[in-house]
Amino acid sequence: MRGEGETLARHEKTLTELANRMKLKISKIYREIVSGETIAARPEMQKLLADVSRKMWDGVLVMDIDRLARGNSIDQGIISQTFRFAGTKIITPLKIYDPNNEFDEEYFEFGLFMSRREYKTINRRLQRGRTASVKEGKYVGNKAPYGYERVKLSNDKGYTLSIVEQQAEVIQNIFEWYTVGKLQTDGTRKHIGTSLIARELNSRNISSYTNGVWTSSTVRDILINPVYIGKIRWNRRPEIKKMINGKVVTQRPRSDDYILCDGLHSPIISEETFELAAEIMNKNAKRPIRNDKTVLNPLASLVICQKCGRKMQRRPLAKNPDMLICPEPTCDNHSAYLHFVEKSVINIMKSWTENYTIEKRKNCNILADNIDSYKKELAAVIKSENTLKNQLDRAYEAFETGIYDSDTFKMRCSSIKERLSNIQSQKDEITKAIEQDKINQNNINNSIPTVKKITDIYYTLKNPQLKNSFLKEIIDHITFRKAVYGHGHEDEFEITVYPKIPGI
Repeated sequence: MRGEGETLARHEKTLTELANRMKLKISKIYREIVSGETIAARPEMQKLLADVSRKMWDGVLVMDIDRLARGNSIDQGIISQTFRFAGTKIITPLKIYDPNNEFDEEYFEFGLFMSRREYKTINRRLQRGRTASVKEGKYVGNKAPYGYERVKLSNDKGYTLSIVEQQAEVIQNIFEWYTVGKLQTDGTRKHIGTSLIARELNSRNISSYTNGVWTSSTVRDILINPVYIGKIRWNRRPEIKKMINGKVVTQRPRSDDYILCDGLHSPIISEETFELAAEIMNKNAKRPIRNDKTVLNPLASLVICQKCGRKMQRRPLAKNPDMLICPEPTCDNHSAYLHFVEKSVINIMKSWTENYTIEKRKNCNILADNIDSYKKELAAVIKSENTLKNQLDRAYEAFETGIYDSDTFKMRCSSIKERLSNIQSQKDEITKAIEQDKINQNNINNSIPTVKKITDIYYTLKNPQLKNSFLKEIIDHITFRKAVYGHGHEDEFEITVYPKIPGI
């Protein structure tokens, strides 16, 4: 819609014409519209680098160096080393870069550096432009908030917001129910919180912004969004990158240092109503999170509601044991006592150890047969590879002795190299399959003793967080379903435990 496909087609046509002029055979085309800053965000670039590292290509055609990378120095180094170690040329309409040539290598690395600098410069200009638009009251987000639609300004660049009457009525009801109260049948008004508001909207079959169900957090976000009083808020959740366990992780924490300006759009509610909602919310603020962030649920983040797919949560009760509930207001999956679910999980893990000997032998035999089959297949592939390499050597000899002319030699070599490339892919797949089956064998031999050890000491542990960490070593996730509710049905539920380790 923004023209990336047209640009991609134009570049492809240019490079194809370049290849024809240079009499180069194109074996594969990597098409990527994603405008990612890093290699991790570019799947086609990852495939290209993997193929180059396997020395599949003699050269790669690209419109310009900056089309290869605009990432940081680490990404640039990965690209530079991959092409240099593989000896793969980089061919552009203006220049051919030979990684084995010292001057070309320097020129190539300098080109990557300049493309990164250009990217940063363009990004700074874009951010300055967005900030300036926000201060002018324009809406710079890609999607309009619930209650509005994004419209193009008639006599100016940029966008503003236009009220969607049907959705605006829902917004007004949310603020009215939260601040004044919901009108009752006797004419009185009853104040209701965000959870009851979400339940009321769901009972009326009103679709949320994502055409899904309303949740307490969705309602809360609306109540604190100043866009509904005619304001524009920008950079409240800036993107922050952190290095965690050796990997770059992108986070978007809420920030108090953001831009708030008068917008060009019309408000849906008054400032008095918005301030009253903020005042009520401050009085009923959530209890602060414990500083030590101790896990009190031994099944934390493990149990998934079988009906809606959300993770089940622990709900403490004053006079009764803790409950395990689904947080989705409209989900009819009933709650259960947490200790009943916990006991069922441990009983299932114990059953794994009881069937250990027979199942272990059976699964290990299957894996052993698979490995033998893979090894035979790998031997056949290697034999075919050696045959093709001999054919390639004979093709070179035929060319050197004058039996093959240049065109015949190129055609013959291209055909053999293409088949060698396919053979290499088959070898990689078979080798990975053998390695995975060996890992599975090892897991089967070592997993059950670990499960037995955990089940033996589980009830001697008093720390829920320690219990949770032990369970996560073995269990991937647990599905939960409870159809009946009430006294006498406390332990009538269905759970399925999915182990992390195959073969259990």
